[in-house]
Amino acid sequence: MRTTAGIATGAAVVVAVALLWLAGEAHFRGCVDEVSARYPPIAVSAFSREDTGPLKVAYDVERTEAVEDCSRLPW
Repeated sequence: MRTTAGIATGAAVVVAVALLWLAGEAHFRGCVDEVSARYPPIAVSAFSREDTGPLKVAYDVERTEAVEDCSRLPW
């Protein structure tokens, strides 16, 4: 009887940790998707007057900073 209770308790702990992990990943993915919507990765024209090049992307600094603020913890 003790073995069955121990296995059930262990399984419940594993399931709880897995659910928390999945919730954290979903929260992080939602944050990254929100940042992507706010700062779309649009290529900047090489013919722009600003200091750009053919591989520059608009909002690259803002996007990087916003993604760094994303967390896997929902609180």
